[in-house]
Amino acid sequence: MDDEKEKKHKRTKLKMRIAGSVLLVAGLICAVIGFVDIAGGFGDPDGMPMFWLIMIGFPMIAFGTSLIFMTLQRSMQRFIKNEGVPVFNEASKEITPGLSSMAKAVGLAQDKLVCPSCGTANDVNAKFCKNCGVALSRVCPQCGEKLDADSAFCDNCGRKLDDDPPRTD
Repeated sequence: MDDEKEKKHKRTKLKMRIAGSVLLVAGLICAVIGFVDIAGGFGDPDGMPMFWLIMIGFPMIAFGTSLIFMTLQRSMQRFIKNEGVPVFNEASKEITPGLSSMAKAVGLAQDKLVCPSCGTANDVNAKFCKNCGVALSRVCPQCGEKLDADSAFCDNCGRKLDDDPPRTD
């Protein structure tokens, strides 16, 4: 907020705190007078002439408390943030090694072609596994699309691939 708006905001908060405090105290006084009147009014022939103050006191207490809490929102939110940030930082330190290894694994998988038979990482352009010799890709006999060696259907035309040994062309 700019300087003038901040000053106006602070003045409004101060007025709300004062009004809330006055309402809270007045409500408490009304409620206490009402309860004392009820407690002392049993057996009194005049009855309980001030018990109605309870009905005025409780709403005043509620409204005054609400005004005070409204003015404390920024402070409460700042407190919650300051309590939560260290927990978040601590958790991030704990999971960073796992995330790093996952990121490395994803990076390796992008640079390498993994053999479906033995799991060995091969160069992206390799046609056969350097460890076990299994074909790393196959070609669709219908459309000629290059496919993974373990594909059951063509990604391009949808043709079911037979169980014949993969053709690598």
